[in-house]
Amino acid sequence: MKSRILIYGVDGFMGALASRAAMRGRIAHVAAGRNIAGVAQHAAALAKEAGTTIAEPRTFTLGDKARIAAQLDDVGVVVNCMPLDGTDMLALLDACIDTETHYIDVTSERAHVAALAAHDEVAKRAKTMVMAGAGFDYAAVDAVAERLAQILRGARAVTIAVKRGPPTLAEAERLVAALGAEGETVKNGQFVPAKAGERTLEIDFGEGPEVAHLAPWRGEATGARHRGTYSSIESYEVLPERAVRVLEKGKLAARLFARGWGVKRLERKLSKGRLSPTAADLKNGRAAVWGEARSPDGGAVRARLETPQAHLYSAEAAVLLARRALQGAAKPGFQLPFAVAGAALIEEIPGTHWREIADPEDDLEPEPAPALALGRVEPESA
Repeated sequence: MKSRILIYGVDGFMGALASRAAMRGRIAHVAAGRNIAGVAQHAAALAKEAGTTIAEPRTFTLGDKARIAAQLDDVGVVVNCMPLDGTDMLALLDACIDTETHYIDVTSERAHVAALAAHDEVAKRAKTMVMAGAGFDYAAVDAVAERLAQILRGARAVTIAVKRGPPTLAEAERLVAALGAEGETVKNGQFVPAKAGERTLEIDFGEGPEVAHLAPWRGEATGARHRGTYSSIESYEVLPERAVRVLEKGKLAARLFARGWGVKRLERKLSKGRLSPTAADLKNGRAAVWGEARSPDGGAVRARLETPQAHLYSAEAAVLLARRALQGAAKPGFQLPFAVAGAALIEEIPGTHWREIADPEDDLEPEPAPALALGRVEPESA
């Protein structure tokens, strides 16, 4: 019986963090990645800390589906924590489906969510689960949205706002690209094109009101058709001040950004060169998801989920989902996190706090943002 968890990408920050979360839970697992030295060093460090061989090192690249499949003979679920391009992600995914190995990915990017969702039918035929969004940016949001739907039966619309903390360089690169690209929301069951920041909300995440900007690049809309609960979905995010500036029409920064100038500089400024969070960031950082669900009869309920630093939540959530999948909770086809872990994404991850907000207003009407610069960003050459 295939009963092992394989965490891919332990030679990178997020994979190593997830592997450590598994170690804290005393879960023996396969620690895999591309770099022989990096994987071996990580596994050795965990063995020293745990006092036993809790992570078996395994190294393989992702170019050859057959070669990947050979590494999965004893693996029941793969947790991919490495940012992959489309070709590599699909090779890993196809190998998992061919070997009836459940696949869990922390990615929440719209394009990747859509690519994984497109494998719904083939995964069902193979009796294999395919999951996107096992990290904070989707799992925590999914948990809030579904918990609100349980509280307010008949809810058909949800508004989500996220506060996640300073971005790393890779996250800043994705954010900057998203700020200049068209995304989408869902209204009455239809996908509606939307631009970053074209509406704003004032949200209290627990420390007083903060402005959150429309974030149509997030993956919630893409996964909406697989949730089935809501027919209208909007997502907002608290943006760094420098990111807000490039959306304010008339400002020099906005005019330059609309022409695709200064993109790399903006990425560096947003991230301050961070390739990964520091130990202090992980220890002291907090993140939050605010949500409001509404029903056609005028009912409304609001709540807020406060979590540890976003990367820490992601690591714990990914391991929790993998463990649940091996315990029999996996469902064939494309799935969202809450379908597998349910309330555990709120109740069982250390450091999370759920707060219902009493007496919400009858309606939440977003105000138009100040005039925005909505030009596209052309990628710069490296």
